[in-house]
Amino acid sequence: MGFVLRWKCSWSLVATVASIVAIVSNACISINESTKGGKDNVLNLDARFPADLHRAVVYRGAPWKSEIGRWLSGCNPITTTIKVVENIGGKSCKRDCSGQGICNYDIGEGCSEKLHLDCNYPGSKDQPYGHRVVSICPAYCDTTRAMCFCGEGTKYPNRPVAEDCGFIMNLPSGPDGPKLSDWTKADLDNIFTTNGSRPGWCNVDPAEAYALKCTCINQCSGHGHCRGGFCQCDNGWYGIDCSIPSVLSSIREWPQWLRPAQISVPDSALHVGNLVNLNAVLEKKRPLVYVYDLPPEFGSHLLEGRHFKFECVNRIYDDRNATLWTDQLYGSQMAFYESILASPHRTLNGEEADFFFVPVLDACIITRADDAPHLSMEKHKGLRSSLTLEFYKRAYDHIVEQYPFWNRSSGRDHIWSFSWDEGACYAPKEIWNSMMLVHWGNTNSKHNHSTTAYWADNWDNISSERRGNHPCFDPDKDLVLPAWKRPDVNSLSLKLWARPLEKRKTLFLLQWKSRTGL
Repeated sequence: MGFVLRWKCSWSLVATVASIVAIVSNACISINESTKGGKDNVLNLDARFPADLHRAVVYRGAPWKSEIGRWLSGCNPITTTIKVVENIGGKSCKRDCSGQGICNYDIGEGCSEKLHLDCNYPGSKDQPYGHRVVSICPAYCDTTRAMCFCGEGTKYPNRPVAEDCGFIMNLPSGPDGPKLSDWTKADLDNIFTTNGSRPGWCNVDPAEAYALKCTCINQCSGHGHCRGGFCQCDNGWYGIDCSIPSVLSSIREWPQWLRPAQISVPDSALHVGNLVNLNAVLEKKRPLVYVYDLPPEFGSHLLEGRHFKFECVNRIYDDRNATLWTDQLYGSQMAFYESILASPHRTLNGEEADFFFVPVLDACIITRADDAPHLSMEKHKGLRSSLTLEFYKRAYDHIVEQYPFWNRSSGRDHIWSFSWDEGACYAPKEIWNSMMLVHWGNTNSKHNHSTTAYWADNWDNISSERRGNHPCFDPDKDLVLPAWKRPDVNSLSLKLWARPLEKRKTLFLLQWKSRTGL
C-alpha cells in the first residue's frame, strides 16, 4: 500500500513525459550528421539500416516505418555520457532593473519601461466602470498586474476582489431565476463593511476567505515569491520559475539539473565589483533541451492577474503548500513545462542542445482572452484563434532576432505546444517546420477548414498570408500528448500489479472518444 500512496503523479503527466522522451531520446542526431542523408535535412534511414518492402527498418529489434523512423535513428548518443559546458550568467543589469523587474544575468538588459495593466476597460456614461470582463474592479487596482485588491485602509488590503464583489445584486425576475449583478452600480458599503453580520469582504473575517495560495510555475523553485502568478525572483536568480542561477547565487542551492558540476572561475572574477560569467562543466546524457526564456508577455503576464485560480494550471496549492490537482483540460501544457524546466536533460548551452522548446502558453490565452483587459481583441474581431496566432508569431520574431539557433535548421529542431482542440491549426506559417505537441492529432479531411462549434476559435477567416496552408497535425513530425486528467492514486491498485512482470507488456493504453463522435 505504501507504494500506491507514494505514486501521486498524473497518468497524463507520465504519458506526456514518456511521449516527449519518445521524440528527444531517440532523435539526438546532430544537424551536421543529419544533413548527410538528403536534401531535406533528414537522415537517410534506408542507407543506414536495411529496409523491407514496406519501407520498415529494424533498429535494436524494433521495426519502424521509414517516415517516422527518422526520429528514432541515432540512438547511440543517449547511451554515453558527454561533458557539457553550462554558462552561468554574470552580466549586471542597469540600475538593478530600476527596481521594477527581474534581472536576466545572461543578457544583462535592464527594465526601461514600467508596464501598466488596467483592471477594467475604459468607462463611459452608461458604463462608468467599463463593460464587464469577468469582474470589474470597484476597489484598488494594482496596475502592475491587472488585479483588484481591497487596498489601503481596509483590514485585508492584499485580499483580491473578484467576480461580483462590490456591485448591486438585482433580485431574480422569477422564482427560480438567478441573481444578476448590476455592473453600473457599485455597492461599496457592502464590500467595505465592518459589520460582521453582512457578507463583506475587505474588513470581516469570513472562514477560509482566501486559504488557497497563488500558483506559480514550479512555485518559483524556492528562489522567489509567487506574486499572483508571477515569480518575483530572489537576488541572483532568474527565469519564469526562478530556476536559473547566476554568479550571485549560492552554488549549494543550484538545481539538480546543474549538479554536480566543476566550476571554472576566471581570473577577472577576483577584481572587486566586476561580474563575469562562470563555466560549469557537467556530465549529461543526450538529448539536451534548451528552454527559451521568453519575455513575460508569453507566460508570466498570462498567469498573473487570473480571475479564477483554476485557469491555465494543472494544480494549485493550499495553505500548507500541498498540491491540489485541477480538472483543467489543458493543464498538461503547464505540467510538461514544469517538468522540462526541472529535467536533467535541460541545458543552458544552446550550442550543445538537440532540441529547443518555445514556451508560449496558449492554454492561458484560451481562458484569458475574454477576461484580461490588456489583451486587445478589437483588431482580431473577437477571434481567440487570431490572437493566438499573433502570440506565436511574436514569439517566433523574438527568438529569430535575439537568438542564433533557429536558422541552423529552419526551426526543425524546435518544439511548440498547442492546447487547442483542433491542434496547431492557428500556427503561423513561419513555424510550421517545427514539431508541434497537440492533444488530439486529428488528420481527417475535415481539417481543411475549421470544425469547431465555438465561433471565437474558428480559423477559416485567418488569411493564408498569416497562417499559410498547413494542416492542424502532421504525423510525420508532430506528436500527440494526452489532455490533462486529475491524478487518481486509486488507479494504481495492488491488483493492477499482481501479475508477474513478464505478463505486463503494455506500457500505456490511451483511449478517448472524439467530440464529434468519429
